[in-house]
Amino acid sequence: MFWRDHRSLLSLSSLLVPGFVFLATPQARLPHVTASVCTTNGNEMVALQPTGKIATAGGTIELVPVASPFGVAVTPDGRLMYDANITVKNLPEPSSLGPTFTTYVVWLATPSLDKLRNLGPIKLGQTVTARVDFTKMMYMITPEPNATGQKWTGPVVLVGRSASARVQNLAGCDIYDEQSRMGG
Repeated sequence: MFWRDHRSLLSLSSLLVPGFVFLATPQARLPHVTASVCTTNGNEMVALQPTGKIATAGGTIELVPVASPFGVAVTPDGRLMYDANITVKNLPEPSSLGPTFTTYVVWLATPSLDKLRNLGPIKLGQTVTARVDFTKMMYMITPEPNATGQKWTGPVVLVGRSASARVQNLAGCDIYDEQSRMGG
């Protein structure tokens, strides 16, 4: 009766036990991820990280699902809708990045940048709320000459990505596709 042979179980346990000990050890914690976390009320918090232009700048975006009589609101084609509450900190005057810049603007884009939306101007100490509905979202803050442009012109100083954007499959991207690199 092969099912009573405990040697295979012993060899399997010798592989699993060290893994469980590693998980139980207090020093073996995973690093803290600040890119996106859920708040106590279940909303997603997206961290706005500096790109290098302004090392001390930062911000957060709280994604609050839009309520509806049916639970959550969706677009006509089925995408979830959120109210994004955006705040920034430690941004210098926009003119310090160039003489033509007068305001900072929040942009929403898909990770491939094929869809782009101007969510409006943002200032220190103010929260901007905008309705967003992309499945995978990337947020950018740029200094701009005015707040009404359709595409950013200034350097990206803060960037953040929703949790769904960080799990994007890159297998179809040219850099990962052997045929694309070989010209086929």
